Amino acid sequence: MATEAHPGQAGPEPAERVRPGLTLAVICIGYAMVVVDTTIVNVALPAIGRDLHTGLDALQWVVDGYVLVLACLLLSGGTLVDRWGTLRVFRMGVVLFTLASALCGVAPDISVLVGARLLQGVAAAMLMPASMALLAQTFPDRARRARAVALFTTAAGSPQAFGPVLGGLLVSTVGWRSIFFINLPIGALTLLLASAGGLPRNRPDRARALDLPGQFAVVVTMAAFTAALIQGHAQGWTAPLPLAADLVAVVGAVLFVLRQRRAAAPMLPASLLRAPRLFSHVNTGLLLFAAYYGLVFALSLYLQQVRHLSALDTGLQFLPSALPIFLLPVLTGRLTTRWGARPVVVAGLCLAAAGALTLLAVGPGTGVLTLSVALALLGCGVGLTVGPQITLVIGGVPGEQAGIASGLLNAGRQTGYVLGVAVLGSIANSPIGLGALHTTALVAAALVLVALVTVRPTRPAPPERSPEQGPEEARPEQPLRIPDTT
Repeated sequence: MATEAHPGQAGPEPAERVRPGLTLAVICIGYAMVVVDTTIVNVALPAIGRDLHTGLDALQWVVDGYVLVLACLLLSGGTLVDRWGTLRVFRMGVVLFTLASALCGVAPDISVLVGARLLQGVAAAMLMPASMALLAQTFPDRARRARAVALFTTAAGSPQAFGPVLGGLLVSTVGWRSIFFINLPIGALTLLLASAGGLPRNRPDRARALDLPGQFAVVVTMAAFTAALIQGHAQGWTAPLPLAADLVAVVGAVLFVLRQRRAAAPMLPASLLRAPRLFSHVNTGLLLFAAYYGLVFALSLYLQQVRHLSALDTGLQFLPSALPIFLLPVLTGRLTTRWGARPVVVAGLCLAAAGALTLLAVGPGTGVLTLSVALALLGCGVGLTVGPQITLVIGGVPGEQAGIASGLLNAGRQTGYVLGVAVLGSIANSPIGLGALHTTALVAAALVLVALVTVRPTRPAPPERSPEQGPEEARPEQPLRIPDTT
């Protein structure tokens, strides 16, 4: 049934005016366009470097710049969703992302390309939380939402998994600029469908204000910390630039905490701050994404620079991890409904850790089978974990906080991506070789095991009982509940 909105709060339009199938298709296409750009660039880096005459340090910002801006602005993007309206922010994000992709495709030098990637990150920070909020508004029923999340995770997340394959194919046949130009027809189709009618419209909460000082502190902290990680490995951890970046990051973090305690409209509402289980899920996503995408980055370098594979062959090597990420979310929706989220997440993390440790068996004489097994285990771990996290977060917050909660979840994941590329990518490139690859695998396994230890049990919420039910009857595990203090 449709959620009733209180005056002054965001709320969806009546259910009979919403076309769930169309809405799900639109958000899947738009979200897929955004997430594929987090991985499609990896295998194109050597070609970009040759064409634009630049080195690996600058190329690393082609990857990290996009994800860094996305991670930093996702919380503000969630606030914009609540303040301006979900559908409006979604359309604005699609338009801006499409234009930025065109600018990436025609970039004459590395500075323009990095700048256009930053603009893509701004657009993605609007589009991602808007997509999640549209999903929550379209499917308020828990059972239907679980099925929709499974389909959404499969359809929208698979382009991210298949990004290296698609990137390798495009780079090898058309050229590296095509990996950005491909977004133009996708963006146009998404905007056309989003303007056709039948998507949910919520009443904007004009009282929600952007926490600009808090947002500035987040950007400063994340940018400085990422620079410290990248330059610290290259120049030495006690070199002036890494030390200065570390100091700026610490100051930025302190200012952010102080701002959140004093701001009238903080980036993180008090109700979210009082939900420790939510932050447990955010931490799980951060560590898992750091491990997985750091390894993807490191393996891309290893396969092309050590084993001398082409961009296409390198992309094809990632198919064993892409397939389970594509196929498993449908199954995990059923598993989560039956068994609860925590057992599924724990199983996924165990498989991901096993995959990272399997990479230790890769050596000069090993064939493709060992690498395929490792990547398949990693893909199974990611495929089992991402869906239950989405279900718990968007199913456990008040409707008017769907945007900010989904923004927090995705911010954690994208922060993990940035840190994984910065840390594991630097280790792998020092110089890239079998020893460096094994070191990155050990670090990745350690990150996943830390996430496994910090997964908190989810206590069932008080069941909703009818008068004829006894006091001891309870439903299976419920989605995470966050107190609504508005």
